[in-house]
Amino acid sequence: MAKKTLLIVESPAKSHTISKYLGDEFLISSSMGHVRDLPAAVLGIDLKNNYRPYYENLPSKASLIKELRRLARGAERILLASDPDREGEAIAFHLQQILQAENPHILRVLFNEITRSSVLEAVQNPRAIDAHKVDSQQMRRLLDRLAGYKISPVLQRKIGGPLSAGRVQSIALKLIVEREKEVRAFVSEEYWIVAVHLLGSRKPSFIARLEKHKGKALSIPDGERCGAVLSELQGHDYVMERIQKKSRKRKAPPPLITSTLQQEAFRRFKFPVKKTMQLAQQLYEGLAVRGGEATGLITYMRTDSFRVSDQARDQARDHIAAMLGKEYCPATANVFKRKSKIQDAHECIRPTAPFHAPNDIQNDLNPGQFKIYQLIWDRFFASQMADAEIEETQFNVRNGDYLFISKGEVVKFKGFLAMLKTDGEQVILPQLQEKEILQLLKTDDKQNFTKPPPRYSEASLVKVLEEKGIGRPSTYAKIIETLNKREYVFSEEKRFVPTDLGIRVVDYLEENFRDIMNYNFTADLEKELDRVAEGKLDWVAGIDRFYKKLALDLEKVKDGKKVELLTGSQCPECGGALVKKYSLRTRGWFVGCSNYPRCSYTERAALNNEKVGKDEIMEKPCPQCGKPLVKRYSPKTRQYFVGCSGYPACKHIESDGEDLGPCPQCGKPLTKRFSRKTRRYFVGCTGYPECKFIRKG
Repeated sequence: MAKKTLLIVESPAKSHTISKYLGDEFLISSSMGHVRDLPAAVLGIDLKNNYRPYYENLPSKASLIKELRRLARGAERILLASDPDREGEAIAFHLQQILQAENPHILRVLFNEITRSSVLEAVQNPRAIDAHKVDSQQMRRLLDRLAGYKISPVLQRKIGGPLSAGRVQSIALKLIVEREKEVRAFVSEEYWIVAVHLLGSRKPSFIARLEKHKGKALSIPDGERCGAVLSELQGHDYVMERIQKKSRKRKAPPPLITSTLQQEAFRRFKFPVKKTMQLAQQLYEGLAVRGGEATGLITYMRTDSFRVSDQARDQARDHIAAMLGKEYCPATANVFKRKSKIQDAHECIRPTAPFHAPNDIQNDLNPGQFKIYQLIWDRFFASQMADAEIEETQFNVRNGDYLFISKGEVVKFKGFLAMLKTDGEQVILPQLQEKEILQLLKTDDKQNFTKPPPRYSEASLVKVLEEKGIGRPSTYAKIIETLNKREYVFSEEKRFVPTDLGIRVVDYLEENFRDIMNYNFTADLEKELDRVAEGKLDWVAGIDRFYKKLALDLEKVKDGKKVELLTGSQCPECGGALVKKYSLRTRGWFVGCSNYPRCSYTERAALNNEKVGKDEIMEKPCPQCGKPLVKRYSPKTRQYFVGCSGYPACKHIESDGEDLGPCPQCGKPLTKRFSRKTRRYFVGCTGYPECKFIRKG
C-alpha cells in the first residue's frame, strides 16, 4: 500500500475544509496551535549563553504529539501548513523538531486563502522553513518572556497581588492612564454657538453658523456676550456676500488590514477586538455556502499589508464593471502603500475568488459572520473603484461686521461611494446669487462647554498602538483581555477607565523602568523584529540591547522600598492611613489599616474606583423563607447580588441586575450567574436544577 503525504494544519476547522480539496494520497491532521513553548514555571532562557531558549513539549499536547509521531512514521513525507505568518512559521519549526526523528522528509507549504485552487497550488510548491521568520518570532517570544518574568515579580513584591507587566501590555496601560490624567486635569470652559436659518430667492432654506467678527475668528464666552451679539445682528440685513464652488476628488480607501478591520468592526457594530478576530478566523477557515463544499471566504486575517494579487485585482475590476459599469473602474488599478515598512508576505484582507456576494450567502452565515464579511467585501471592492467626484459649495453671508458660513456638497459621480456608506447626511445648498438679501427665518443660540479628550475605546486604543508602531494587531485582543483580568482597567460606556491600581502600576513602572515604558524604545524593538525576519539583524543582538537596559533597571529596584497603595482615607478606629492590600487567602483585594497588626480594621476594596457599599437590607422578603433580602458584594465575582439574610440556613440568591425576562423553556425568571469553573458570567433559569436552560451572559 502506497504511503500518504501527511499535511499538518493549525486548527481542526481548517483541517476539515482542506481535506475536501485533497485526494486519498493525503492525510490531514492538526497541531491545535503551538506544540512547544518555554516552560511555565521558570524563565527558560540561558542569560549567560546568548539567550539560548529551553523549549519543552506542552504537557497538554502529549497525546496529540504521540499521535503525530505515529502518523509521521507511516507517511512518505510531511507538509507543514500552519498559518502564513511568523507565529505559523515558528509552529512549523517546532513541529519539524518534534517529528524529524520519525521522518526527515519535512517541507513547508503556505496558502493565504483556503480555497481549492490556493491549497492545490501550495501543496505542489512546497519549500523550506524560513529560518529568519522563526528567529523573529523567537526574539519576540523571548522579549515578552524577559519582560513578563523579570518585571512582574518586582510588581508583586513591591506592590502586592497577582500583578503583571509586559513589553506591550504596560505601554497600552500607560496610554490609558495618560489619557485619564488628561481627562481629570481638564477644566471645562463655556462657549456659545449662534446659527441662523435663512431663505433666499430659491428653496430650500439653509443654516449658516456665525464664524467671524471683523475678519477674525469669533469666540463667544458667555450668555451676556451672546446677547450683545444677537442685538447687533438685529440692526442689519443678511447678505449673500460670496459663493464659492470647488470640484475635488475623494480617493478610494485602502482595503482592510488587521488593525483597520478591528477599528471598523468596533465603530460600526461595537464588536470587541476579540470577537472580530474570532469571526474573521471562522470566515478564513472555511464555511459551506450555497449547498456546496466548505471554502474559505476571506484571505488570512492577520496582515499589515495592503497588497492585492494581480489575479484578485483583475477579477475585482471585472466584477465592478459588470455590477456598476466600466466607468466605476479607474483607468489604472489602485495601489496602496504603507508609510512604514511592513512585512509583505501576504495580501490585505479580502474576499476569496471566486467572489461570493454577501446577500447571496447571508443564510449560510450567522449574524456576526455576515457583518464582518459584508464589511470586508464592501471595503475591498471600494478600494478597487474610481474616485468620487464632489462639488463643494460654501456660502459666505454678511451681517454688518459679522460673517456666517454654510457648507454643502453635491456628489457629481459616486465612484467608490456607490459601494461604501458615508456617515452623516449630505447637505445640499440652494442655487442662489451673490449680493442677494436673505430672509431670516429663525435664530438659534446654544450654550456649550468644552469637553475633555475622549477615553480610549478598543478601536481608538488599537489605532494609537498601531500609529506608534507598538505590538502587532494580532496580539491586541490578548493584551486588552489581560488589562481587564489584572483589574488595571474597567469599561465605562465601552471606553477604558484605569483603576487606581492601574494608575499606581504605571507610575511605578515609569519611575523605575523608563526604557521599557518609552514609546520609541518599544517601537524600535518592533522594527528590529522586522529586520530579523528580513535576515538583516541577528536576533541575539536584538535581545541583548533590550536585556542590558532591563538588567540595569532591575538592579536599581532590588533594594527599593515597598509601595503602599494609600486610599487617601483614615482608619475610623485608630486614625491611621488606610491602604489597599491583597489577600492570598481570599485571592482578592481589601482595604486595611497601615497600623496592622496593632489595628486590624478592614473594609472592602473599591470596585471600579468606587467604594463598595455595605450590606443593604431590602424591603422585599425572601421568597423561600420570608426573611428580609439583603444586597451584598461578592469579592469572588466582583459583582453585587441579592441574597437571604437567613444565610446559611437559607441559600436563596438572585442577581442585582436588569430584568432578563422569562425562561423560554419553563417561564420562570432568568438570572445572571457567575461560573467558578469557566470564570465567566452566564444567564440561567431560576428553576435550576429542574430547568437547565442557559445562554451566554
